[in-house]
Amino acid sequence: MTVTEQLLPAAPAGGGPYRRLLRLRPDVLVTAHGDDVELAHPWGRQRVHALGRPTVGRLLELARTELDAEATAAGDARLLRLLERFPYLVTTVLADPLGDPLATAVPIARSAGLPGGLPDRLLGGAPAVLSRFAYLRRLPEEQHAGTCVLESPLAPFRVTLHQPAAGAFVAALTAPRPVADAALPAGLSTAAGQALAGLLAGAGFLETGPGDTPAAADPALWDFHDLLFHSRSRAGRHDYPSGGLFAHQDIPQLPAVPAADPPGEDPGIDLPVPDWDAVVARDPAFSEVLEGRRSVRGYAETPVTLEQLGELLYRSARVRRVIPGDPESPTAYDIVERPYPAGGATGELEVHLSVARCAGLVPGVYRYDAAAHRLRPRRWSGPADEAAFRELLTAAWRATNCTVEPQVLITVTSRFGRLSWKYSQIAYALTLKHVGVLYQTLYLVATAMGLAPCGLGSGDTDAAARALGLDWTSETSVGEFLIGSRPAGVPSVAHGFADTVAEARGAAG
Repeated sequence: MTVTEQLLPAAPAGGGPYRRLLRLRPDVLVTAHGDDVELAHPWGRQRVHALGRPTVGRLLELARTELDAEATAAGDARLLRLLERFPYLVTTVLADPLGDPLATAVPIARSAGLPGGLPDRLLGGAPAVLSRFAYLRRLPEEQHAGTCVLESPLAPFRVTLHQPAAGAFVAALTAPRPVADAALPAGLSTAAGQALAGLLAGAGFLETGPGDTPAAADPALWDFHDLLFHSRSRAGRHDYPSGGLFAHQDIPQLPAVPAADPPGEDPGIDLPVPDWDAVVARDPAFSEVLEGRRSVRGYAETPVTLEQLGELLYRSARVRRVIPGDPESPTAYDIVERPYPAGGATGELEVHLSVARCAGLVPGVYRYDAAAHRLRPRRWSGPADEAAFRELLTAAWRATNCTVEPQVLITVTSRFGRLSWKYSQIAYALTLKHVGVLYQTLYLVATAMGLAPCGLGSGDTDAAARALGLDWTSETSVGEFLIGSRPAGVPSVAHGFADTVAEARGAAG
């Protein structure tokens, strides 16, 4: 049973019409200079000349309180033109006859315009429906207590719903129905429903129909979570503070390197450190490795060895050094340097091994201690742990289209808090970028060593947490990579460039 079906469909009293009130965003600073004004806002700064003292006064008033949209349009044409020029600075409040707000549309992107009214087809009784990319949530800030917000990666607005009836109306539009039919179970009058639907349509939250504006067109090739992730982890489609903001200074930063096992635990397996001269002497040329890199989904009869595995991990994922941060600075943290580059050098990625066949290593699960270059075995507490281990290997086998039985599965995990302590909005996108860099490093080193590398495109977060003994909300799997012995007959390096240049130029000619 949906939320709207639980509400009593009592017809509300009539009442007067709902009004649209305009106000500048609270973070817009208006400075008057005679007949001119200067506008400072999150997207920049503009100076507007020759507005005239009355218009300047109204603009200053608009920064302090709401003004009726119709009265503003009728009373000051210059002010209206100014608002139409900078619509992304203007919030629109839908209020009842007593002035109590029902919903507020806040522009969050420079592409926002002043919301229009309800399309004619919806006024005529055609069904309206919420965009499949819209979602409802509450904001954590105290000043938003008792409200929720409607957002969408397609909409250049964030709509705050001030009353439960507004949320119920939105819920009613999750199925196509006339606006009047959606208003009834929400306890709103038809006029109120039309006013709220008009605000939602103008803000880009309703699916469009023939003749409507294309603001909320449905991009068919995007999944909901992909489009949301993309829009929120890059600038341009939202107004949330983003980047290295150190928003969690009140929480201690996670250690640069995970703590060693408690005293008395198995000290683990110290891996041999590769000899520099020997590695440099036998490595192919860089271009031979780069051009020869490929995914290999097949192994030799003899499995990869512990020595090879140790060299691969050392050259790809070890901790080179830890640079202590300034203890007197609230935003300083220990820098972690590894063989691959990473934003902020937070060192959040960790490596775990699920070993099926490796000469010199007992099958099981191991954590790579990147600082000590050591493998730490995970002790199984019962059959469920071993079953999770088998589940990971089976999932990896399926990810190769059931073409190869894994020898060693590398699971890359992220201690996400190392990033989110510093970075806002972009932390998860950043950790995925780091995974890609680590993948390429593993590919190149494995190719140079004559091993069989293969990055996997998906993994099971819950199975990995069970198999590796992790709380997935604290340290979560973000990548999977297979390593094995390279079969005979599969070359590991290239001896020339391969390209489509001649073919493409010929086709173009």
